[in-house]
Amino acid sequence: MTKQYRTREGEAIAVDTKTQLTTVGSETAPGALLVPAGSKFLAGIIVAACSNFAATGRANALVRIEGSGLPEGAEVITVGAFGVTIATGGQAAVSAKFYPIYAPVTVANELLVFGEMTGVDIGQISFGVTLVFV
Repeated sequence: MTKQYRTREGEAIAVDTKTQLTTVGSETAPGALLVPAGSKFLAGIIVAACSNFAATGRANALVRIEGSGLPEGAEVITVGAFGVTIATGGQAAVSAKFYPIYAPVTVANELLVFGEMTGVDIGQISFGVTLVFV
């Protein structure tokens, strides 16, 4: 079974706010993320995340995927948790990890990828998210 990949990245900078991930490296506007031809499932996602700890507190990092390309509805995956007791007390990273999903997809329909921070606003969480289709 052939795998196809689509990647988005960006930063969540406000707590409890869906932040659409859009750019891919040097690209400034990669366009719509459409389910690739021949795909039957969103097999999973590969995610790396990092926090800058501009403020004290604890937060969770979530990736939300939604859109007409997911006929069974949105998928929300917790991909990390961050916390620090001293503002600007460092950085923390979650190494790239594969999270299996296996959700049916609708070919040529759009998916939106969001990064979210829940809990306390700790400054910024940066996300790199690759969707894996089969």
